[in-house]
Amino acid sequence: MTPRPARGAARPTVGDRRPDEAEALAVLTHAAAGDLLAAALATSGTGIASWRVDAVHHRPGDGVTVGYVVQTADGRHEYLLATTSRTCPRDVPGTLVARGPAGVVVVWRHPQDPVLPALGRACDPHRLADALPGAGPVTALELVGYRPLRRAVVRAERDGVPWFVKVLRPGDGNAADVVGRHRLLADAGVPVPRVAHASDDGLMVLEAIDGVPLLDALVAGCTPALADVLAPVLAFPPTVLDLPTRRPWSSRARAYAGALEVRPALEGRAHAVAAGVRSGLRRTDAGPTVPTHGDLHEAQLLVDDAGRVCGLLDVDTVGPGHLVDDLGCLLAHLHAVRPMTPALAATALRWTGEAAAFVDPDALRVRVAGVLLSLAAGALPADPEAPVDDSERLLTIAEACLA
Repeated sequence: MTPRPARGAARPTVGDRRPDEAEALAVLTHAAAGDLLAAALATSGTGIASWRVDAVHHRPGDGVTVGYVVQTADGRHEYLLATTSRTCPRDVPGTLVARGPAGVVVVWRHPQDPVLPALGRACDPHRLADALPGAGPVTALELVGYRPLRRAVVRAERDGVPWFVKVLRPGDGNAADVVGRHRLLADAGVPVPRVAHASDDGLMVLEAIDGVPLLDALVAGCTPALADVLAPVLAFPPTVLDLPTRRPWSSRARAYAGALEVRPALEGRAHAVAAGVRSGLRRTDAGPTVPTHGDLHEAQLLVDDAGRVCGLLDVDTVGPGHLVDDLGCLLAHLHAVRPMTPALAATALRWTGEAAAFVDPDALRVRVAGVLLSLAAGALPADPEAPVDDSERLLTIAEACLA
């Protein structure tokens, strides 16, 4: 069954209600979820033998999406997803829509994502061939990142050349916006991947950039100055200010605390951090509005053998903002790395000191705490009974930032 192009986010149907994430998670990760999965497979005459929760994706304020590894009655393995997202369309062929204790739930079989119509093509080497430069077969196809209903990244090779295939939402202009950002920055000399192909269904092919991830360089003992790390962002052209504004992570502190309510032991601490962040945002100076990356962290930066930044990735969020939010994101992600080595801890301390040359230190600490809160929500394990050590660790660092 082939998904048709999505028409953008559908309006909630009559009777929909704002999803309670704790309730939705409880329903979608326990035994009752098996009935949903069985019903979804039954539409193609397939039975279910067993299933397990593989991943949980929280989108605070919108709902919960859960991914499942399913073994069918005839011994095959499939990947299914169920979401309570209010913005997920209810009328896409190949999906099952059900109503129950978790509200409205939409279920689909990967790769038939309701709002990413190009995902099926990106995951099929034969169908992907017409989008990749080269003449040989498409090989080494790997799904390296997938945020259901949002975007996906696939790595592929052709004729020995690696390519990264992004799958984006086409219906709301998201794909065209991202292509435009890449070309805007490339024209200004910013080292972003070259766009080799883009199509109306939201599929975009990017050239791979030589270099190693910044984190690998840091672990190996290379510690560039913060000014050098920021150099590509500081080189953004003024026309970035004409792009839409994206809210920074710290501005959604209350929503991320709400996502952590699914674990009662974390609820009080999470809301206390959120209150501290919101108070801090009001009393500190964010600085002027400037061109920003919007999601800057060590995985978005590639460096050469000398430790110089040679590549900037994932520029989907580029737009007007505050440099302190980019720095807060960078430092929060560095604090979140596991295992935290002495070298990484020293780098975080050094960059925090160097950041004072660019932004207000108090404002930075608040933003770091806000991003850590979002990472704590994202670190919740798929198993609702599993320990939440990583989320607790990130909350502890956030509390120290606000102390």
